[in-house]
Amino acid sequence: MKAILMPWLAALLTSQGLRDLNRRRAELRRRLTRQPHIMDVWLRVDDPYSWLLIQVLPAFAAHFGVQVRPHVMLYLDAQMTPHPELLGPLAARDAQTLAALHGLVFPDALALPDHERSLLASAILLRHEQDPAFFSIAAEVFSALWHGHDLTPLVQAHAPLPLDQTRLAMEARRDSYLREGHYLSAMLRYGGEWYWGIDRLDHLAERLQGLGLGERSAWPTPYGRAKYLSLPTPASDASGRTLTLFYSFRSPYSWVALSRVFALTDHYRLTLDIRPVLPMVMRGLAVPSAKRFYILRDAAREAALHKVPFGRVCDPVGTGVERCMALWPFAEKEGRLREWLAAAGEGIWSQGINAASDNGLHALCVAAGLDWHRAKRWLNDDGWRERAEANRAEMLAAGSWGVPTLRIDGTLCWGQDRFALLEQALQENGAPTSSPEYHNNA
Repeated sequence: MKAILMPWLAALLTSQGLRDLNRRRAELRRRLTRQPHIMDVWLRVDDPYSWLLIQVLPAFAAHFGVQVRPHVMLYLDAQMTPHPELLGPLAARDAQTLAALHGLVFPDALALPDHERSLLASAILLRHEQDPAFFSIAAEVFSALWHGHDLTPLVQAHAPLPLDQTRLAMEARRDSYLREGHYLSAMLRYGGEWYWGIDRLDHLAERLQGLGLGERSAWPTPYGRAKYLSLPTPASDASGRTLTLFYSFRSPYSWVALSRVFALTDHYRLTLDIRPVLPMVMRGLAVPSAKRFYILRDAAREAALHKVPFGRVCDPVGTGVERCMALWPFAEKEGRLREWLAAAGEGIWSQGINAASDNGLHALCVAAGLDWHRAKRWLNDDGWRERAEANRAEMLAAGSWGVPTLRIDGTLCWGQDRFALLEQALQENGAPTSSPEYHNNA
């Protein structure tokens, strides 16, 4: 019954019709209460994405005539951030690259802020959270913190709250933030919808423009462009270079990224090395409900942007994932791994097909051009588990823990928002010519 109902519920939750209805209700409520256009933003001083957002948000808000209400954060719920020892360095390197792409400020030498300095910086910002000059103060504080400068002049100029009071306030805010429905910093909320960092300003800009704000003119700075492929004529021969993709059948972002992965591979004539891993929840990592619901809605929004079928979802977690993984070596042996990924992804994330059932798996095999009677023989072979564990270990060793993770030579990108950065890496020195391949050599 759950497998029958889930796709229809997911289709409702991710539908543009429901989204538009909620937006109309939010706008009606705003008008009836005579409120200005207000967006809330949650910022954390040791979060590099918050710093990038601070640099662009005042101009963004001025363009659309929207008021910004800041909320200072320091602590996040631990179960929402698995492998924090990897997240810090990965986020800092990613933000550094994004800053270069968009002409923003970020230090060349990366040194993550320690807790004591971050607490002091938070105390300064918390004192001035309601100050009209908050964003200019925040720009000073973030810059000094991330460049490793002495905070004493800022303490003298801006009189921080006592540290014990700040610590208690930050702990209380962490808990209340979860009750409000989110878990990340560098988050914007407008009219009931959440938007993460500069990567989702394109969605918010489109919504505000639809309300007639900004004189209906487009937001002039496309901070979402890092997730698009441009596919120019290669500056050098990139064939023979390898694009490694760590992929999960239960990851909606893996599915949303897949068509661009194939396009990137084909355009640059790359070797595609696909490495399956088990989803986090099947590796013992918690994925609480607030996180699951945000990911589902955000993935639907990104899927629509990239014209990827999405909506009628039948969660394959558990048996469904295991059966898809068991058929991976068979599809690879048949030379139809790409077709298997595409068929399974569309079936799971768009057609509501239950991969845990024989009927569902049969339909996916047919769509991928695989012989079902031969495929069934692979379902009792657990050889894939050792390969999946080796892939997980390699992904962690490379500095990431989630999917999709993509790697070209020394360039590692986590998520489906960084294809422009992969293309930058491919514009560097090429390698000897070879034909593109699709394989997994775990």
